[in-house]
Order: sequence, then structure tokens, then C-alpha cells
Amino acid sequence: MAAPLPDYVLDATARILSALLPLFERAPGPVANPTRFSAYRRLVAELKGDTRAAARSGTLAEDVVAIAEGYRVAASDQRAVIRGLERVVVTARAQILTEPRGPTLTRQRLNEQILLMHFEAVALGEVANAVSAIAPRSYDEARALRQRLGRAFDVAIDRASDIGLFDLMRPLREAQAAMTRDLIERGRPLARLVAYETGVPLPANVLAHRFYQDGSRAGELFAENGATDHPSFMPMAGRAYSR
Repeated sequence: MAAPLPDYVLDATARILSALLPLFERAPGPVANPTRFSAYRRLVAELKGDTRAAARSGTLAEDVVAIAEGYRVAASDQRAVIRGLERVVVTARAQILTEPRGPTLTRQRLNEQILLMHFEAVALGEVANAVSAIAPRSYDEARALRQRLGRAFDVAIDRASDIGLFDLMRPLREAQAAMTRDLIERGRPLARLVAYETGVPLPANVLAHRFYQDGSRAGELFAENGATDHPSFMPMAGRAYSR
């Protein structure tokens, strides 16, 4: 029979769960799969309701995987999923660890790092899955995603190496490489963003006719120039797709 976990272990694990689980509570945008949404929300509520029991659970690692996967699968807006999972990664990295005063607390610090690294790696794995489900709007968006998320993977790989999680480094590298290849291949043929200038604010549909001879593309111009409040008054200096 396994020895009971000391209070300081339970408390530290509960603190981490209390910081990270709430990030999964709200769906990142409209719900596409109500069944999966309800299932992962129930699991979040169960773990959050008794974080000490969750710390003692033999299935905590698997539960974190199920929550992150449910968070992605349940949502219709995969760009919002990516942003939400990036918040999980940033929050995991920001957690304050136990001061390693003596062998016992040093081991506890490592336990905390391993749990936080698990959240981080699982979130990044689901980020890569979400990326494969979106259609980049332009070469520039694909490149920006590749660079931003590539840096997140680089940091995660370094953090895993620092605490000796060498078995975790390989799947992180593989996920990063697959995501990078995908974004390069899908981004290469896409239109690029170019700057435009007008003498006066013009409606988006006028600009769409001027640039593309297609007024139906006014919405994408408005979306690309988020600083404006109304499509009837586009900024005089903005960005448009090259074709």
C-alpha cells in the first residue's frame, strides 16, 4: 500500500491545479460539440472541487490530457483555442515554485516542475492540433503563427531539458517540426499582406472593389484592419491582401 502523500505535496499540487484549471472553464468561443464540452467541463469541476483528492488521484495526468483535448475539440473557433492554450502555457511558466531548502523541498520543487511541464506540454500538443485545423488567411499569418508558436515550443523543450525530462523533449520536437512544415507548406502559396494608403477614409466595400474587383471581400479587409470601428470608415493607412 502506497504511503499517504505529505501535506506539503498536496498543498503544492492543489495550488498549481487552482491556478491552471480555471483557464479551461470557459469555452474559447462558440461551442461546436456540446457533448465534449459538457464532458471536459465536468472533469474540470471535479478536479477543481477537491484539488487535494485530485493530487492523490492516480489518473491526474490522463485527466489533464482529456481536459485539454476536450477544450480544443468542443470549440468551433480554433484560433481562440490557440490563444486560450497559450494562456495556459504562460500561466504554467509563471508559477512560483517551492524554495529548494534541503533534499525534501528540492524533490518537491522537482515534482512541481514536472506537473507544470505536463500542463505545458499537453497544451502545446493541442495547440499544434488546433493549428492543423485552421486555414491561414495569408502568408503573413502563417509565418507569424510559425514564429510565435515555434518560440513557445523552443522554450518548452529547454525547460524539459533543464529538469531532465528527456523523454518529453522528443514528442515536443516532433510536434513542433510537424506544425512548422504544415504552416510553411500551406502558407507558401497564400497572398501576402501589403500596405495601402488613401487620401480619405473609404468604405471597406469600395476598397474591396478597388483592390480585388470583388465587393464581397470587404469583410476580410475590415477584419485585417482591426483598429477601425466601422467598415464604412476604413483607416487611410492599412493592410490588404496582395491578391
